[in-house]
Amino acid sequence: MMRAWFLGIVIGILVLGASAAYAQSVKPKYPREIKAASTSIAERNEDCRRQAREQHLHLVKRYRFMRDCKRQRQ
Repeated sequence: MMRAWFLGIVIGILVLGASAAYAQSVKPKYPREIKAASTSIAERNEDCRRQAREQHLHLVKRYRFMRDCKRQRQ
């Protein structure tokens, strides 16, 4: 009885995790969509890079700033 309960919980967690991961990772399929996504990412990276340069950030501070900047703009 306890084993079945445990397996049910584990399977439920796996299903929820898999569905959440699938919902977040929808990838573009067609060349036009791929180009648009690539352009968007490149513009976001360049904007964050420009801001980091303006703030004169180096090494770890720059890395953290870039990471946080990219996350904000998603």
